[in-house]
Order: sequence, then structure tokens, then C-alpha cells
Amino acid sequence: MVDEITFAQLCEMLTLTEEKGADGERLWSAPDQAVPEDRVFGGLLLAQAIMVAAHGLPGDMVPVTLQADFLAGVPVTGRNRWRAETLGEAASLVSRRVALVGDGGAELFTATVRLARERVDLPSYSSIRPRDVVGPEGLLDLSSRYADEPRIPTWWRIRRPADLRHVEFPSFLEPASSRSTEQSLWWKLRGDVVGDALRTAAIIAYVSDMSLVEPAFRSTGTARHRDGSRILSLTHSVTYHQLPDLTDWMQMDVAVPTISHGRALGRGEVFLGQRHVATLGQVALVKLA
Repeated sequence: MVDEITFAQLCEMLTLTEEKGADGERLWSAPDQAVPEDRVFGGLLLAQAIMVAAHGLPGDMVPVTLQADFLAGVPVTGRNRWRAETLGEAASLVSRRVALVGDGGAELFTATVRLARERVDLPSYSSIRPRDVVGPEGLLDLSSRYADEPRIPTWWRIRRPADLRHVEFPSFLEPASSRSTEQSLWWKLRGDVVGDALRTAAIIAYVSDMSLVEPAFRSTGTARHRDGSRILSLTHSVTYHQLPDLTDWMQMDVAVPTISHGRALGRGEVFLGQRHVATLGQVALVKLA
């Protein structure tokens, strides 16, 4: 059994290799990860999409938005293969569509990524503030909490590149003691990303898919990892406000204010201290047990 995915392995999974398709099409590939075993983790697809979209652009062109669609399950094969096309290009803004392709060229996942040069001459402000919650010290990360719990899937109980800590007790095996549409998490990389806005954006996307619609279980009095519970992502979005060095604890406040016929709307905000870093969105099908 895989007992850890390291930060170094994540960096390898964000490193692209150029390939040629069967018909000479230009493709890029990167390693996938061994867990979950039944499909490639959606956060990795988001992160790799960022890297593919930025390939070949100047370093001062940074991601500002990502809009992704999960079209089908992506099997774990060892490598993910991508194609890209430029939808629009101006002096300070580039829009690219990237797609993960399966056997036969079928698109399994697509994303539109916009990259731009930062304009310090244009206005910036945010009125959004983090929830007032306890800090990460003293909270348990998932690998410490669930390492020996066989009812929890492997991906959720091994050491991962980001140390993820729940402020509220996770509603994994039993319903939460009190219902709420909101919850908060802290995360910190088990490695440093300094002075690399592109990898920062990719890693924020990677972590953003870990618990964004988890309040669907907290708010309905159900449990995420009971037999019969399931999450199937349909769409995912990230809007980047700042791309700071990822050397400290990040606060991720998430909420599911609406569930309609099993479609859960997840919203999230990411902060470094009081700095508003990113806004997240996800629509997912949820089955509650």
C-alpha cells in the first residue's frame, strides 16, 4: 500500500514532458499519482492543467482564473496526457483551453485557464475576511488522525504533500455533532514554494479539491466515508487574487449553501493571514449515506 505522497513527488507530477501523439499532434505528459486507486485525484488534474496552459509563456504571465469541467473518470495509468490550444492572446492576457486525453483521443477533463501580467497601476481591494477560528497548532492532520483506520480510503489517511488540518471535527465516519453549512481547514506544504507564482497557483488548485464540498455531509447529518457516500465533481473554478510564497499556514474556509437534487454547490476562500489569496467554486454530485 502507498503510505505517502511526498512534496518532491508532487513537484515531479507538475513537470511536463513534450510528446507526439499518434497523428503527430503535440502533447504534454506528466506523472499521475497512485492513490486514489480508482481514478486520478481531481486536484492533480487542476494543477497539471495550470502547468500545461502556462507552457511556453513568459514567467511574468501568471494564472488569474481556471474554469474546469470533469467529463469522465480519468483512470490511473502512470501518466496523464494533455493537449492545449490558445483561444485568445493579447499583450497582457492569454486564454488557453487544455484537455486531458484518453485512449483514442477522447477528452476526459477540460479547463480554460487565463493568464495575465499583473497590473500594479490598476486598483486592488478585498472586503472578504477569514472566519475567526482556532489556529492550526494542536489540531490533528489526517494522517495522524486516521493512519490505522481501514474504513477511511487510503488517500485520506496517508501523509500527503500538504498537511491538512480540520478546525471542526471531520464528519468522515460519523455525522457531525452539530449541523452547519460551513467549515474551515488549515493547510501547509511539506516543502517550500518561493518565488514561483506558477507552481503556487498549481498547488493552490491541487489542495482546493480536497474538502470544498465536504460541508454537504456536515449540513445533512451524514458521513463522508460511510459505505454508499460519494462525491463526483462536475465543475471546478479558481480565481487567484494573490500568489504569495507558500511557506506558512493557509486558511481555507469552505461552505455548501445549496444542494439541489444531489448537486452540491461548494464555495471557498483561501487566506494567508488576512491576505485574500483565492476564491474557489465547485459543483459536485453527492450521494449521502
